[in-house]
Amino acid sequence: MSNNRNQDVAVVGSPSTNTELTLDLLQEATEERLVGALSAFQATQNGQEIVSVGQIVGIELKNRWHEDSVFRNLVKRTGEIPPITNRQDTRTADLVVGATFKKTPNGFQPEVLGMVPATGTRVSRIDQKLLDQLLQAYSSEIFYLGQAYANEILYPMWFKHFGSNDQGPGGAGEAYHIGVFGKTGSGKSGLAKMMLCAYARHPHLGILLIDPQGEFSDELNGVRRGHQGLPLDTVVTNLGRPIQRYRIVDLQLDTWDLLEELLVVRRFVQDQLDVRGAENVPLAAEYIREGLQRSGITLSQLSSENALRTALNIVSQRANRIYTSQARADQLRDRTNTILTSEFDVTFQNGWLPIADLFRSGQGRRTLFGIVRDLIQSGSSNQPRPVVVIDISEEGNPGLWAEEIERRVMTRLLNVLIIQSAQRSRRQESANVLVMIDEAARHAPAGRINGGSEAEVLRTVLRNAVRETRKYGLGWLFISQTLGGLDNEILQQLRILAFGFGLAMGTEFDRLREFVSGDKRSLELYRSFRDPQSFPARELQEFPFMAVGPVSPLAFSGKPIFFSMFTDMNRFLQANHIS
Repeated sequence: MSNNRNQDVAVVGSPSTNTELTLDLLQEATEERLVGALSAFQATQNGQEIVSVGQIVGIELKNRWHEDSVFRNLVKRTGEIPPITNRQDTRTADLVVGATFKKTPNGFQPEVLGMVPATGTRVSRIDQKLLDQLLQAYSSEIFYLGQAYANEILYPMWFKHFGSNDQGPGGAGEAYHIGVFGKTGSGKSGLAKMMLCAYARHPHLGILLIDPQGEFSDELNGVRRGHQGLPLDTVVTNLGRPIQRYRIVDLQLDTWDLLEELLVVRRFVQDQLDVRGAENVPLAAEYIREGLQRSGITLSQLSSENALRTALNIVSQRANRIYTSQARADQLRDRTNTILTSEFDVTFQNGWLPIADLFRSGQGRRTLFGIVRDLIQSGSSNQPRPVVVIDISEEGNPGLWAEEIERRVMTRLLNVLIIQSAQRSRRQESANVLVMIDEAARHAPAGRINGGSEAEVLRTVLRNAVRETRKYGLGWLFISQTLGGLDNEILQQLRILAFGFGLAMGTEFDRLREFVSGDKRSLELYRSFRDPQSFPARELQEFPFMAVGPVSPLAFSGKPIFFSMFTDMNRFLQANHIS
């Protein structure tokens, strides 16, 4: 077999259309690994030379003699029929046309394939040199996440910011939403980190990461998670982007609902006031919050001794509402009196102040408005915008973490961001911000949620955001292990989707089928993906993905594309000229 990888591998056969071609494989290509290969053919359209590039998504072998029952019986006995076996085999392939370019005096320009090339038109495996020539006009925008599936050719992609070209080259002029899906171990987090590097090249695109597992926060702090080996913090810093990391304790909280939640989560009500009972504990916290609000004390004044005395008096006054039993109500009053008369300093320092300080300004804490102000800078600012990561993980917030607190912080932050983006839009300015949310199905799950709960409020915020914020220049990137677990209204708004291994069964595969419009050949190729964890050695691993949407200059037709993510991070950095 020839070692020339740029040889002709097939000719156009029949039937064919302008979007999908049937190829008759040449004899010398029958032993080539062609499924997933980027291939090209030349033709003439409107008197101009054109080059069309596509991806082979399937190969079928036929031997009509072997399908005959008489010959099958002979094969059964002898294993072959010398004049027929192998020699009469025909192999056909399906080529999905991705992009077409016309040759002009100024180079190649995009074109639409509006004809069908004649049978016998030669189809060759494309090489990197030709691909670079075709895409020379976009060379400054091209970014590589990996190679064409089962090929050595780098698959060109682009990741545009959401503003106009006034906010830097490579602007899409509007926001779009993205989804990255795949089982644990499929490479989806690694792919998302590489996408983050791609977007970080645009200095005037603000990037906000919501990190419920602490993975991105650790990576941007120089602590490596997993075996990918991408120096994410170094890459982002070398691209000139400042990194801001915040835990919940680093934020200046600004809602009374969060105070009520923290009184329970930090066990002030249980340990300091000795309130017990699944209904009594949240009731006591609610009365403290209501009473403090009515007293005129502000959130920034919670760290005063007067605030604690007011809270204790409120509990004493409401004891009979917290407990229906008179004996328990009297015990609660005795406990508040004991604190006020002999244990006030200890309770203030160990129980009250750690909570109240979260609402006080200073000490390095940032307001949510301040964080959003950094992300959405004024149009006159030439400073690169930061990459901001909010660590809401349990590991990163010991003693503070609870699902309700996580949801309330997210809801408040995203509402501030959306409001500020809308105000900027009214001034005819793009917010130009990307929000990346890891474990998205936790925050916007499919199915029923209890009405009025904080989980429902957060999901509603995200639903409305993906429908309404595109025109503000505010885009969203959701990372999730499942398709079915993420809210359907959000899924329907995603424009670019990348699917890693692990979605080829049950309802997950049904949802996947919808996103590729039922394309059987693409689905069959996706189902052939090998589990990255099944490789005998780490250096042999492949992380294949199927992508849908305008993620590549070779994806003009809207058909799915297939690529394998880089596993060698040095090659990733070199291919994208990142130091």
